[in-house]
Order: sequence, then C-alpha cells, then structure tokens
Amino acid sequence: MNIKRIGKIVGIVILTVIIIAFVTAGFIFYDVISYTATGSETLNPNGTSVGKAMVVYDPGLSGASANAARAIANQLQINGYTVELAGISSSEATKTSDYGIIVVGGPIYAGNASSSVKEYLKALQPSPGTRLGVFSTGSDPDTAKDNSLLIKEAAPLSENNTLQINAGIKIVSTQGIDKQKINHFVDQLLGR
Repeated sequence: MNIKRIGKIVGIVILTVIIIAFVTAGFIFYDVISYTATGSETLNPNGTSVGKAMVVYDPGLSGASANAARAIANQLQINGYTVELAGISSSEATKTSDYGIIVVGGPIYAGNASSSVKEYLKALQPSPGTRLGVFSTGSDPDTAKDNSLLIKEAAPLSENNTLQINAGIKIVSTQGIDKQKINHFVDQLLGR
C-alpha cells in the first residue's frame, strides 16, 4: 500500500469519528430525545384514590429516566394515587393545576439537567400546596449521596424562583433502579 492511500484512509477514519462526536454532542446538548416524549398514561390505584399525582420525564438517550419515572409512578400508585405519567413534551405535562404532587426529572449530562427539564421547571406554576419532587439519572454516584447537591443538579432553579422542592433522588444508571430508594423518595415526597 502506498503512503497516500494510507493517509487518505486515516483521514477518512478521523473525519468519521469527528462527525459522530458532533452528532452525539448535538443529541445531548440540544436535548433532541425530549421531543419524542409526547405520550402519557394514567395509572389508577386499586381502590379509592387518595389524590392525583403527575410524573413528568425527559427519557434521555438511554431510557433510564423513563424507567425511573415509571418506578416512581408505580410507587405513588401503590400509595393510592391516581398518577399521570407524562413525557415532558406531551400536552398532559402542561396541565398541572389539578395535581397535589408533581415529580419532574430526566438525565444529567456533564453535571447539568437536560434543557427540557430546566425549561419545564422554569415554567412550572403548581397550585398552592402542591408537593414537588425532582429526580435525575446519571453515572455520578457522589451527587446521589448529597441531597442539596442532588437537588441543585436535578432542579437548577434561579434564586428568585419560588418553587419549593420537597424531595429529590438520583438514580445512578450503573446501579439500576433501587426500589427501596424509590420508596424512601416517595415517602419523603408524601411528607412521611
């Protein structure tokens, strides 16, 4: 093989890697996947409902946040709530006035909540007395250990924002969904 041909192949490989890196970065930083979260589902409790809860999620690239949202919604349902599980881009996610509990979450990329979660929280205007929880998924286990850091990462609110976060949880993607941790989060959210 001649040197020109080898140089050309190496150049094409490097260019391909760069293009893939930019496309991946675009998916992450422009939060493209959140636009696919347009569905919603109502989960009814067994027996009489004690209240209404909404769980809003940005699924992220891996789908870990959608799985976490489902686990949280299931636990609220077990506790007697009628739960609306809504993708962050769904029409249902904007109808928050009837809910006593709202949970919002999604992935953490490079230490930051996804742009769709930031925008959703910025626009959120819950009814007075609504309890608010936030969750995040990611690979950094240290954030999961410090609740104030976790809430700042999952819900980066401006200083003049009046939302009060009642509970926060981070699910480390390498550890899977810990049902005991989800139960503790829901108990904290319910004020137990």
